[in-house]
Amino acid sequence: MAIIDSQVHVYEANTPRRPWRSVPNWPDHVTGDEMVAAMDRVGVDGAIFVSAFSMYRYDASYAVEVQRAHPGRFALVKPVDPDDPAVADVIADWKKTPGTVGIRIMMTKEAGRASERPGPRPDPARSGAVRLSGQHALLGQR
Repeated sequence: MAIIDSQVHVYEANTPRRPWRSVPNWPDHVTGDEMVAAMDRVGVDGAIFVSAFSMYRYDASYAVEVQRAHPGRFALVKPVDPDDPAVADVIADWKKTPGTVGIRIMMTKEAGRASERPGPRPDPARSGAVRLSGQHALLGQR
């Protein structure tokens, strides 16, 4: 039976090439190679790799790089912005990316976001995910 870790975050060091948006209280880096070595040490066969929103926001390019370097070890989840007018296209493009298994819909409390405006609003992220038969998770932040 395969052992799959249900959520890992893998990230490079904070550099100008791939800067972090914020600096969490985490190790300076946990690269793809380091994560695979750690998984091998404890007998984990694969993992769901959720791109670290706190560091990379909606950019999942590092997750894609790691999955390409370690095919078969990581399934990918990308954070998406439900207020992005092109979110359905973002989801459709993500679904075409090898190794993807889902999206995480980020409902953040940033000033000026459509999600803070009163009244009903369309939910293109959820409808796009459902239409494309993808898995999705909702994550709200205060």
